[in-house]
Amino acid sequence: MHLTTGYELTTALTNAVIFVVCVCGFITIKKEKLWKLFFFLMSIDSFLGVIVHGVAMSIQVNVILWIILSIFFTLTVNTFFVIFLRFKVRHIIILSILLTLFMMVQIYFDMDFIFSFTMYIMLIMIISVYYIIKDNLKNKKYFLIGFLVALIGGLLMLTHVKFWILDHNGICHMFLAVTMILFIIGLKKE
Repeated sequence: MHLTTGYELTTALTNAVIFVVCVCGFITIKKEKLWKLFFFLMSIDSFLGVIVHGVAMSIQVNVILWIILSIFFTLTVNTFFVIFLRFKVRHIIILSILLTLFMMVQIYFDMDFIFSFTMYIMLIMIISVYYIIKDNLKNKKYFLIGFLVALIGGLLMLTHVKFWILDHNGICHMFLAVTMILFIIGLKKE
């Protein structure tokens, strides 16, 4: 097994940070089953991210792993529809299938799926923020700040900025790790 180098390797390391945070979230959140599901799925996403970004592999294997990762990540992101908008699970599965098919076409044709997926995530965040404010959650400040941090990370990802040993992916991942920590704090204080 050979590891990647440069920004790909640091992106794998930032995925490992997210993985550790999400496993901790999964373990420490006791009552909220949907949040446990979210942290479980996010753990799978970040673990696959470690492999995709950290292990040198053939293009064909890489594309297959990206498709698998996109399936799990779509399910992960769509859990916000269940958590905040109270969608039914069957609607989430349909949304996830449609978004995954869209992403698979973009991956297959080597299109920039990051832009479309980032826009989709931002839409979900905006809708979720509306429901957080509307429902007057007890510790909504942690969720609101978490979404703001994720939004900033997503915007930085789109700019292809680089800082120190991190490229736009690694920077976005560090913002996501902070977001996950804020979500865990908010849930623990509920």
